[in-house]
Amino acid sequence: AVDQRLGFGRVAGFNYFPGWHQPFTAAHLVVDPQRWRELSPMRRATIETACTAGVTRNLARAEALQGPVLQELRGEGIEVRTLPDPILRELARITGEILEEQSRADPTFARVLAAQQDFSRSYDGWKTVGYLPRDF
Repeated sequence: AVDQRLGFGRVAGFNYFPGWHQPFTAAHLVVDPQRWRELSPMRRATIETACTAGVTRNLARAEALQGPVLQELRGEGIEVRTLPDPILRELARITGEILEEQSRADPTFARVLAAQQDFSRSYDGWKTVGYLPRDF
């Protein structure tokens, strides 16, 4: 849907999926920790609830929009294609190399990456059994 709003169809005749550059969408509210601690527990809970509701709504809305948008893109003559597994695997390999390089250069990056990789490994158990295969 974002590609359509940005008019990519006017300059690109192909739209490849999945979007390797953005495996998920993140939204953040950044608050100074001292100011956060100064808020009452009720105000903090209200802000957390509002943020959760907004993210949930936006993720659900974005998912619901994609099917009709793909149909419209195809109707405009844009070819919608899926990146082949060998290309996805090569992208994963190269990304791994770059992440390692960045980790060696930046300890904070390395710490955050390690936490994300730990989560990913723990999630893999569910991911491999909880969803239908891509070609189902």
